[in-house]
Amino acid sequence: KEGVFMSSSATRLLDIYHKLLTGASITKEEFAQKYEVDPRTIQRDLADIRLFLEEYRPNAELKYSHSTKGFHLAGQNNTLGKAETLALCKILLASRAFTKKETDHLLGALNDNLTPAEQKELNWIIKNEQSNYVELQHTKALLQILWEFSNYIVKHRLLNIVYTRQDKKQVTHTILPKAIIFSDYYFYVVSYSQDAEKDLFFRLDWIIDYTPLEKKAGHSQNLRYEDGKLRQNIQYMTPGELITITFEFSGTVEAALDRFPNSKVIKKLADSVVIEAETIDQGAMMWLLSQGKRIKVLSPADFKAKMEQEIKKMLQNYTT
Repeated sequence: KEGVFMSSSATRLLDIYHKLLTGASITKEEFAQKYEVDPRTIQRDLADIRLFLEEYRPNAELKYSHSTKGFHLAGQNNTLGKAETLALCKILLASRAFTKKETDHLLGALNDNLTPAEQKELNWIIKNEQSNYVELQHTKALLQILWEFSNYIVKHRLLNIVYTRQDKKQVTHTILPKAIIFSDYYFYVVSYSQDAEKDLFFRLDWIIDYTPLEKKAGHSQNLRYEDGKLRQNIQYMTPGELITITFEFSGTVEAALDRFPNSKVIKKLADSVVIEAETIDQGAMMWLLSQGKRIKVLSPADFKAKMEQEIKKMLQNYTT
């Protein structure tokens, strides 16, 4: 009997605490009726939870509301409410980063943090977008490999990988993974390649096999990669040279400034602005060309010339 009592007591306590974590308000009467115990028993459970919070979660506080006549957790800055969960679900669906199966699993895990009523509401909001979700062409499950490569980065592990290049040719590399970056639908592993003796970008879904090595990486290879700075300068994960460009732009200014985090408006004209941006040249050219007549590159001269040459090549596709 004692074992049964302890089990039901622990279950009851966890049930109360889980419901509080969802942001719900609870009453002593509700749980007393549910578990067929005296309300004073629930009061003792709440006292235990209050002591637990004081020691392990000092930012959270169990409070009583006279308006709802129930208890709730206040000061939960690290919990996800329905608005935060909806935002993450929308970002996840728009990213198209994972397979349909993985995406459904992640959406379900996020939804589990909400109350049943909030779950129903959220499911209705994202139902159409979720049911019409289209996987990327590679259809490769990435969650496990993403976790494994993140651990290799932390442990500075060298790997042998078999990689499929853009031309479909398979090649082998010995690499030291340094950072994982998500950009435009895909995950990339920034790695030092011993074969190329420099840092290269490998699309995670194009790595078809990998084997950890016991061999240690050299000290210079182990230097932490500044992936935050790379993200500020690179476009479409396309390598190239870091340059400072200026261009006249007549589109939505915020769109250009958001595309190039290291940028600023240096001059305002009647119907356009002049923007200066520090960026990597090849990826920047791809975005600038996508803006059509809204863009006019001003400097540097050699980059402007490359833009002109590319535009002429594009035009030939329509005149021959």
